[in-house]
Amino acid sequence: MSRASSRASGTTSRPSKSSQSPLKRLTNEIADLATNPPESVLHLGPTTDSDLYHWEAVLKGPRDQSSPYAGGLWLLNILIPQNYPLSPPTIKFVTPICHANVHFQTGEICLTLLTSEHWAPSYTLGAVMGAIQQLLSDPGLDSPLNVDVANLMREDDGVGWEGLVRYWTSERRWQGEGSAGWITERKRGTGGHLSLGQ
Repeated sequence: MSRASSRASGTTSRPSKSSQSPLKRLTNEIADLATNPPESVLHLGPTTDSDLYHWEAVLKGPRDQSSPYAGGLWLLNILIPQNYPLSPPTIKFVTPICHANVHFQTGEICLTLLTSEHWAPSYTLGAVMGAIQQLLSDPGLDSPLNVDVANLMREDDGVGWEGLVRYWTSERRWQGEGSAGWITERKRGTGGHLSLGQ
């Protein structure tokens, strides 16, 4: 594997992350997040110091300002299986989001990468957050969990779809719920430049 392709896949020349114990792997991911946080999140980490198998994230909307999801923030709940990274985490939106591939009531996400048959141990939680952020801009209409939104998109009802998404993105934006609640933005919509809540 070339150096460029190993960077693109999120792997490094270190020993295989999939051969590490789950706790060691999660500890390494925490260390990596401290030095190289993904741009897709405002926060990503364990909910408490005593349970490394329960994480949360605050996902940021896409940088593309023309996206109806731009400026959005959503809290995600992440449950990591005991055999991670051999099995994918279970990730759900806690903050409501209007998206074809997210169940509106349960927050379940339909993303191929999060299925056992498509999961690869080389994926990190940071890389998964990037994939979920990408899903906001590129929904899959073949397997919708929110059929109403998918139908608006299929029928090319851009006004209806975009209006609904923009309403939920602004009105139900993450407001500090969860253990990441101490995080704030300096100014709403600045893309998550952090400052301590004051």
